[in-house]
Amino acid sequence: MKTFLVCGGGTGGHLYPALATIEGLRRTEPRARLVYVGSRYGLETRVLPRYPWIEFYKLPIRGIARPGQRPLWALWALLAIAQLPAALAQALFIIATVRPTAIIGFGGYGAFAPLVWGVLFRIPIFLHEQNLIPGMVTRLFAPWARKVFLTYPQTACYLRARHVIVTGLPVRPEILSARPDHSQFGLYPERKTVLVFGGSRGSQILTDVALAAHQYLSDVQFLIVSPSFPLTRKSERVVLVPYIHEMGTALATADVVICRAGAATLAELVAVGKPAIVIPWPGAANDHQTMNAKAYAHLGAFSIVPESELTPQRLVEEIQKALTQSRAPHIRGQGEGALNSILCEVLSDATKEHDTAPLSWDRRRRYEWVGQSLF
Repeated sequence: MKTFLVCGGGTGGHLYPALATIEGLRRTEPRARLVYVGSRYGLETRVLPRYPWIEFYKLPIRGIARPGQRPLWALWALLAIAQLPAALAQALFIIATVRPTAIIGFGGYGAFAPLVWGVLFRIPIFLHEQNLIPGMVTRLFAPWARKVFLTYPQTACYLRARHVIVTGLPVRPEILSARPDHSQFGLYPERKTVLVFGGSRGSQILTDVALAAHQYLSDVQFLIVSPSFPLTRKSERVVLVPYIHEMGTALATADVVICRAGAATLAELVAVGKPAIVIPWPGAANDHQTMNAKAYAHLGAFSIVPESELTPQRLVEEIQKALTQSRAPHIRGQGEGALNSILCEVLSDATKEHDTAPLSWDRRRRYEWVGQSLF
């Protein structure tokens, strides 16, 4: 029996493409054992219990904070480093117990420890990079990966990898098949709806500016996702919720979306053709959210507003402009095409014998462009 270990997470940008891939593996390899390894501090601890057929292992590992990212960042960084030995030991036990056929890493700090042992034990490794600027985990393990799947072709120039393939980003089936349902969120179907969310960690500034802007839009209702509100709150034109599990339904219900520029979020918006006002998070590593958003600029699907320019008045103008769009440009089957490409490559290559030595600087890289792409 084949066993696929998928690792990554911490945030939705890493977790949701991984979930889409696991669901695809379940359909194509119904007898396979599916294992997910992530962080006990990440979003996966809230989401994975909804998938009881996935074996879920939590590691005591967290991201290393950067200067200015959070208060007392140096102490948080030291704590993350101090937890690494325990995470590596636990990951070793998981690898020895599960004995995976292949490891598929989706980046984020949750992927680090399993990939270390995958390299040392010469287990086939596959990576997917969601962002245009690759993260530290992808950069570190790309030389040992059999194949690295990319969302953006520009990412290839940042990596040393023997085989990179531009597939796009896999989107969960429930996002693509969802239908509008205003009643699920306590909304009025006769009113235009603006969905506001700041990614898996939330964004207080998006919440505050949206609450201020709604006063100037008397015919528009707002569905705002904000973890700072532990309980659902509802007024005549504003519904505040701490989290939405049925994000596909929320996207289908909304007429306009206000959000950050995480790679998974942008891919989902394009896949369903939803007008959006995108505010890249300035604290993202290497400012990768701004780069993600600019890569889609040629589609005209998003209005990009820097956080430094975000005011209630500016947001009102952008919402009114977005509401005049009948439908944003989208690529039919974009998320499904990416998923099918990844599954085909992993399933056909996982059991082959390969050279597992790290890639030397002078070795030529094989570069492919698979499936439908936006770029």
